[in-house]
Amino acid sequence: MKVLNIEKKIKVYLYDAKGTDEELAFEAINLKKLDEKQLLWVDVFERAGETIEQTISVLGLKNVPVKSILNVSERPKIERFDDFFRFFIVSVRTFEDHRLHRVPIDFLVGKNFVVTIHDGDVDYFEEFREREKGETNIGELDAESFIAALLNLHIVTYFRALEEIETTVDKFDEKVLKKDLETDKFLAEMVGLRTNVSKLRRWFLPHRDVFYAFSRPDFQQISESDSAEQFKMLNQHFESAVDSIEDSRETVLSIFDLYATKTTHLTNVFIKRLTFLTVIVGALSVVAGSLGMNFKVDFFESSSGFWITITGMVLMAIGLTIFAKFKSWI
Repeated sequence: MKVLNIEKKIKVYLYDAKGTDEELAFEAINLKKLDEKQLLWVDVFERAGETIEQTISVLGLKNVPVKSILNVSERPKIERFDDFFRFFIVSVRTFEDHRLHRVPIDFLVGKNFVVTIHDGDVDYFEEFREREKGETNIGELDAESFIAALLNLHIVTYFRALEEIETTVDKFDEKVLKKDLETDKFLAEMVGLRTNVSKLRRWFLPHRDVFYAFSRPDFQQISESDSAEQFKMLNQHFESAVDSIEDSRETVLSIFDLYATKTTHLTNVFIKRLTFLTVIVGALSVVAGSLGMNFKVDFFESSSGFWITITGMVLMAIGLTIFAKFKSWI
């Protein structure tokens, strides 16, 4: 098979417990030469049929479900074949504008080799390679232990997304407490937060089938791996993430409760002030109405009677206001 520009689409890493880890040329892949202290990671950056076909041809794998790999909308799952097993996961990436993006990743895992297939870069793959660059003991790991490490980082992507949501919630709490938010703006931001939490829940919970499969005795027997304890811890990490996602839904709803409480408080304050204003206007109306009754008093003959009345009414309003402030009515 002719290989064109494959180095831009595939990276190959050889982890050797007896020496320095290195990046290999795609043409240098040879599974038959791998020993027990070596682990090969083939990272495919393009989910395209031709690229996948070239990869599985060089590796010598048979019955690889290429059509299923090309279907990025499928549910996370795991499948077993004669010489390898394949599973599909969906990681998450958070952008600066708080939008969440699906990162579908396929794994083909066999004895001493791991193939990952995705579109573009995967942040935690890059972090893993940078962290483990140079001379490491990764070559001593079997393939199952290696993917357990990557799956832990996969779960971390959801924790990071939750951290972004929690940071946004904290900022939102401050806005609610310090500012009078418009209802339309508040509801729009609430919808955005609820949508992000719903996406995390919808993308993450279906992974339960994959994580539980790794811890089943029948899988451990087929994989011939001693990584049962690692997958048990991985399941605990998974359940912890599920709980955190569920809790985040309550956290987002708490913003609405806070906003409703503040709105109710502001409404109560407005009603109290409106009621007090009504009391003042009513009291002054009583005075004005009394003076407008049809009877004669020498006071009405005074040239300054009008201004005396107005001054008295103003002083009455000021006195009532001071009294109400002292009583914390307003």
